[in-house]
Amino acid sequence: MAESEYLAGKVVKRSLPVISGRPGPDAPTLKRLLLPQGELAQVHDSDEGIRYMAVIETLMGGDRGNHYHKIKQEWIYLLQGELLMLTEDVQTKERASVRLQAGDLLLIETGIAHLLRTVEPGQAIEFSNTRFDAADTFPFRLEEAPA
Repeated sequence: MAESEYLAGKVVKRSLPVISGRPGPDAPTLKRLLLPQGELAQVHDSDEGIRYMAVIETLMGGDRGNHYHKIKQEWIYLLQGELLMLTEDVQTKERASVRLQAGDLLLIETGIAHLLRTVEPGQAIEFSNTRFDAADTFPFRLEEAPA
């Protein structure tokens, strides 16, 4: 599984490996299975439960985010389309941009401001081990792409 880290590992992108047919016993836990009946993406397998999940439609010109969380860590799995994720560590002010394509899984740690910018329309799933709390959403403007 290809993995890239940004902002000292507080943002982690994983490109899930694609396996055609039934996986063998050595197959990674997180993967995309291309089966005759359609794709099955295994994006979470952990003793830690999911307490929040949302399906996101990404449309052109429809930026999402411009905020950060102090409690909620987020995972985003891109089903279709292409996104540019703009991020900034609110403490260090370090910035990074991460391009996501279908099949990519992104971890966003707490204290990381983030903005999803649509490059190609599609859909994503967001999930977290923490329930959504509007009081834990702090506005933070990310307008320009980080250098």
